Amino acid sequence: MTPLPKPTIQQAVESLSDRDEFKAIVQFIRDERERFFTDLRQCVETNEVMKIVGSVSTLDELLSLLTAENS
Repeated sequence: MTPLPKPTIQQAVESLSDRDEFKAIVQFIRDERERFFTDLRQCVETNEVMKIVGSVSTLDELLSLLTAENS
């Protein structure tokens, strides 16, 4: 039995991008990103700011991977 080649992230995104479930996940990530910006406005400590900035950065990276061809 020959193993199937593992798809790249770009190939997987391209094959899933038209599915409603995929679009719902991308929208959820966008909504969470916006929520973090709201939380950022309420921060009073540097540590809180750094945590939120890290979270936003992570979500930005995910969005760039998931929407590279779809933007």
